[in-house]
Amino acid sequence: MFSSRRIRPLAALALAASAIGTLLVTAPTAQASWGNELQACKNAYGSEYYNGWEIPTVVLAKGSSRVCVRELQEELLEAGAVRSEDQPGFVDGKFGPKTYNAVVNFQRSGSTPGGPDGVVGRYTWHHLIATIYFE
Repeated sequence: MFSSRRIRPLAALALAASAIGTLLVTAPTAQASWGNELQACKNAYGSEYYNGWEIPTVVLAKGSSRVCVRELQEELLEAGAVRSEDQPGFVDGKFGPKTYNAVVNFQRSGSTPGGPDGVVGRYTWHHLIATIYFE
């Protein structure tokens, strides 16, 4: 039979392991949906490696829509490029005036090669992905 002296430390250890396991299982879930949209974008339109980063090959501009625009909008929010008054309802999968303004803000703030033209191509994708995922 186990003494209560031995059971308490074992119970505490089991509880701690359970809490850590829960964190390890649930914490990445929030980011997983975000990463899944980036992967879905690359799957739908292809990807290339540019300066060591895998980026979508799709070029986005006013009038673009769907999963890649949703991914772009989420990344622009994360990068702080979206004006506070534009944030409600910003992620809608449609590249309209709010998305255009956020892209230009991001391109200006990071000195994206090619300048602030409001078009998301190789340089903007590279800079945005590098900023969000690894800086």
